Amino acid sequence: MIQQKYLVIEMKNNVLSLLLLGSMVALSSASALAQENPVTTTFRDFENLSGGPVSRAGVNVGYVGGTSAKFQGARSGHSDAFNVNVDAGTRVAFTDDWFLNLGLVSDNYFLGSVAGIPVPDAIHTLRLNTGVGYHWNDQWTFTALVSPSLYRFEDVNGDDIGVSGGVVAAFVQNPSLTWSFGMIGSPDSDVPVLPIIGVRWLINDHYTLEVGMPKTRLTYNIEPNLAIYTGLDLNGTTFRTGEHLMPPNTPPLNNTAQYNGALASYHDIRLGVGASYEFWRAVRAEAETGFSVYREIYYNDSDQSVEFKPAPYVRLGLGVRF
Repeated sequence: MIQQKYLVIEMKNNVLSLLLLGSMVALSSASALAQENPVTTTFRDFENLSGGPVSRAGVNVGYVGGTSAKFQGARSGHSDAFNVNVDAGTRVAFTDDWFLNLGLVSDNYFLGSVAGIPVPDAIHTLRLNTGVGYHWNDQWTFTALVSPSLYRFEDVNGDDIGVSGGVVAAFVQNPSLTWSFGMIGSPDSDVPVLPIIGVRWLINDHYTLEVGMPKTRLTYNIEPNLAIYTGLDLNGTTFRTGEHLMPPNTPPLNNTAQYNGALASYHDIRLGVGASYEFWRAVRAEAETGFSVYREIYYNDSDQSVEFKPAPYVRLGLGVRF
C-alpha cells in the first residue's frame, strides 16, 4: 500500500510537470498575444507564426476562493489566491522566411498564508521568451526557443535564474486544421525533456476545438466579435521561496530550512466557462468562471507538496494587438 501511494504521488507530480512545461512551450513560442483572446495558447501562437499582428500586450487578473491546505497528511488553515499576469511581445521579420519572437511574461501570485505550513505570501517571477523561426513553406514553420527565467525578485543570486528551451513546429494540414509538434527541455523540472503534440480544428463557422497546453478549449462563435467557451486551463510558474519563509523550529516541522530559498512549482488547474468580446479588431476582453479543481505548491528538492481543496474562481482578461 505504501509503495502504491508513492507511485500515485510520483505519477501526479510528473503529470503536473508535463503540463507546466507545456505551458512554457506555448508562452515561449508566442509571436502574438491571443489573436482570439488575451491568453496565449499553443495553437494560436503557431497560427500567428505565419501572419497576424506584429506586437501584442495583455493582462489577466484572477481570484481563487479560500480553502483548507493539506500538508504532510493534515489539513489546516484557510488560503485563497489572487493572480496578476502581464504579457507583452513582438515579432521582428528578418526576411520573408526568417523571424525573431521576443516576449516578456510577469507572473504574480498572492496567497493566503497558513501558520506552520510553507505557503509563501507572494510569488513573483519574470520570463524572457525568445524564438528564432523559419517558414519552410506554406505548411511548415519551425522555431528554436530559449527562455531564461528569474525565479524571485529578492535576494537574487545565480540559483534564481533558470533556462528552458527547445524546438517546435507547426504544420498547417489545411485551412481548418493545424498540428503542433516539438521537444522542450527544462533542467529545473522533474521531467527535464518533454515531447509535445497538439491540434487546432476549426470545425465549422461557429465551433473551434483546441487540444493542448496550457489550454484545452471548445469555443462557440455567436457573432464575429462575440464567443463563449468551455475548457481546461493550467496556471502556474516555477519559483524560489524567500530565505525566511519558515522560521526555525516551526511546529509541526522538524526541518524548516529545506523550505527557505527552495525551488518550487505552483500549479492551478482550472475548469470553467467564459465569454470573450472584441471591441475593435485589436482589443479583446474575456470574463471567465468555474472551479480550480487542483491547486498545489510542490517543493522539488524535498518532494513535499501543499495541496488545496477545489474552490471557485473568476478571471478577467484584456488583450491588445497592434
